Amino acid sequence: MREEKQYHAEKKNHTKILLAVLAGLAIILIAAAAFIFVSGKMKEKNYSEAVLSAEKYLAANNYEDAVIQYKKAISVNPKEEDAYLALADVYVEQEEISKAKAILRKGQRETSSFKIKRKLEDLNGQSLVAVMNGDQEKEELTVDLKTASQNIAWNTSFLQKIIDYRFEDYKDQFGFVKSTKMDEDGYLEIEHNGLGAVCFYRNTETNKEIVDVSRKTPTEKGMPEKISLHSLGTLFRNFEGGASLQRLQMLFGEKVTPKTEDGRYFVETKTSDCIFRFETDANGNIVSADGWNEIILLNANAQRDTTGHISGVVIDAVSGDGVPQAVLTFQPAKKENKEKAVKTDAQGVFSADLEPDIYTILIEADNYIEEEYIFEIEEGRNYSGEQFSISPKLKKGTARIVLEWNAEPQDLDSYLMGSTDDGKEVSVNFRQKEAKSGGDVIAALDLDDTDGYGPETTTIYNLNGVYQFQVADFRRTGTMKENGATVKVYLPGKEPVTITIDPGADVKDIWIVCEIDHGELNVINKAPQSDEFTNSNK
Repeated sequence: MREEKQYHAEKKNHTKILLAVLAGLAIILIAAAAFIFVSGKMKEKNYSEAVLSAEKYLAANNYEDAVIQYKKAISVNPKEEDAYLALADVYVEQEEISKAKAILRKGQRETSSFKIKRKLEDLNGQSLVAVMNGDQEKEELTVDLKTASQNIAWNTSFLQKIIDYRFEDYKDQFGFVKSTKMDEDGYLEIEHNGLGAVCFYRNTETNKEIVDVSRKTPTEKGMPEKISLHSLGTLFRNFEGGASLQRLQMLFGEKVTPKTEDGRYFVETKTSDCIFRFETDANGNIVSADGWNEIILLNANAQRDTTGHISGVVIDAVSGDGVPQAVLTFQPAKKENKEKAVKTDAQGVFSADLEPDIYTILIEADNYIEEEYIFEIEEGRNYSGEQFSISPKLKKGTARIVLEWNAEPQDLDSYLMGSTDDGKEVSVNFRQKEAKSGGDVIAALDLDDTDGYGPETTTIYNLNGVYQFQVADFRRTGTMKENGATVKVYLPGKEPVTITIDPGADVKDIWIVCEIDHGELNVINKAPQSDEFTNSNK
């Protein structure tokens, strides 16, 4: 009995202790809740007071103190979006765009606010408009013949086109005829809207069906006898406004000396299909991209096979060079047609004869990412100068963006803008082809194309940051959307993503394509709020 009473007494004491502990915990929790509530109210009060003070300073045009108060508000409550947006507006008003972008990026990281993200996108777009409005034309290159055009090469794709193209092909590829006239030598001179060149057509003694004389237009099957380019950049890759005689001889694979005729010096080289003549100085150096030139097409208007022949070149998206020993496998949609595989030569050139069909083209090469294209072979048509780019395999921790388009607009430009986690501002484009931090390259424009098609390639070497990629039509034709452009994004360990212009986006001269946030792709695909340029800059 005594033991039972002792047990009940101990149990009663334990209950009292437990109740006391629970009561204590309840008091602590209530106190903590009260503290959090009061702290939250104080944080809210301090945040509101800082924002209100900033607004008062702003109304008095006291930008310096307004900035201090907005920063104070952000430090009090970094999860609130309004102070970031307002501070960015102050920086924009003071024309400190880089600071505005930086605070918006910080705000986006802290709050994941859609408003902040949209404002940052618009600010990047407006920045590009401002940059383009400030430029009348790309800077004239000062040609140093010792270093210029060190890696000059033929534009094989373009060469194939002019060797094989008929008038119908030129119209299909380069658009409508914008100029036509008959010259004193009996040539009909034709200029297409999307080709910086003059094509010369005329009937011969043996072929009277090249030019329709009554209508003053070439016939559909007619081919030009010669072509004169507005810029040699169309014919050459890696051409930097000039080239020494020594580099030309390396390109031609033969020794040439300058000739003189009609008061001009020029060099000449010949292949089985063409004679090329380029104006030079007295020493045989090309010193201007827009000097006199002519390409005589030796096999123009010869009998052409009308089967489905396709020829072209596979090029390295980073260097622009042809890729040798690449394998192209043509997989037909129709079961009755056979799969065919061909291999490129040392210059990356390929050709194949195919039945009419829609083909999936798989392209493989050592140390390159496998690519896939869709191509249609139509009845009775040949296809020349087709260009397919493939990207070298990515190094660890890098990303690549490849821009390609059609013959028009002639000059689309890539713009990469953003910042790294350690605050380094990044801006990469044709003006500034690399962004560095110390001796390390953050991002680089590997290839800049100025005469249609592309590729134009940007590589990001530091993915610890947020970057936005945009495309701008340098010539401001307003035709980017109607002519089309494609951006392919390569990220480590992921399949490439292809982005085309959203049909619903009002893209004219600027296309905001995507954002790469610490290696993750966010597709934006829209036009900036303002895509207008002043008339004086058009």
